[in-house]
Amino acid sequence: MDVLTVNKIVLPIMLALMMLTMGLSLQRVNFLELMRQPKALALGVTLQLLILPLLAWLIILIFKLPAELAAGLLLISLAPGGASSNAISFLADGDVALSIALTLISSVVVPLLLPIMLLWHYSFLGMSAEPFQIPILPTITQLCLVSLFPIALGMLLQHIFPQIFLPQQKRLQKTTGLILVVLIVLMAWTNRRELMEIAETASFLLLCLCALAYYCGIFLGRLFGLSGQQQRTLGIETGIQNAGIAMMVAATLMDRPALAMIALFYGIGMNLPALLIIAQIRWRKSAAYKTS
Repeated sequence: MDVLTVNKIVLPIMLALMMLTMGLSLQRVNFLELMRQPKALALGVTLQLLILPLLAWLIILIFKLPAELAAGLLLISLAPGGASSNAISFLADGDVALSIALTLISSVVVPLLLPIMLLWHYSFLGMSAEPFQIPILPTITQLCLVSLFPIALGMLLQHIFPQIFLPQQKRLQKTTGLILVVLIVLMAWTNRRELMEIAETASFLLLCLCALAYYCGIFLGRLFGLSGQQQRTLGIETGIQNAGIAMMVAATLMDRPALAMIALFYGIGMNLPALLIIAQIRWRKSAAYKTS
């Protein structure tokens, strides 16, 4: 199986299956509660669109990064909304409705804002780039096919057959977790050559950005009095980025393949802190269960 087949067909199918499994645990009331308390949603959008690029600049200035690496870091920081964040929030016992809402908003807003914001940020690096446009309709269509439609189908099935799916929540979480692990391993193996090329120079910095994003989301969520579930979700949504959009912009619209490789590494590496978060939550729940 070649790289193109895996990236274009196998990975989206696995992601859609993960979203379907997650949808089986969601109910309409989860979204109604979110609409009644929009503070978490507003803070999440602020973290994704404003705070994360500032964190990228913090790393750029502290480590005095060369222009090419700084440009890659900024590009990935300006592309929020990775669909896998929904599954990670689900596995980490986060607020899944909040996660889905933030992914939907970013998927609509990013194609409009990213070209403008990227050119503006690059001007501070002394770099120039030709103006470009991100195809909005294909981006939203991909989101619907891979994420929203499978989630909606899962919710519908759970509504029609609650006696089947409601007692299976733990098994559904385990199934989603297994698919996520297989997805990460498959991505890493398929793109192993490209990853080795960028790992030596950028791995530490990209993981720093991801870790900073997560803890910043947690801290601000706590500062604004949000629940533990919402805090975890804000951390995950800030750290998990849409590497696919960033790679498409770099390789296709900007003709900068080196930047695409940075986005690729982040797209895989960002899952490592996420797996640690999930493991920590699972360990705490297991310890609490044994104590009780």
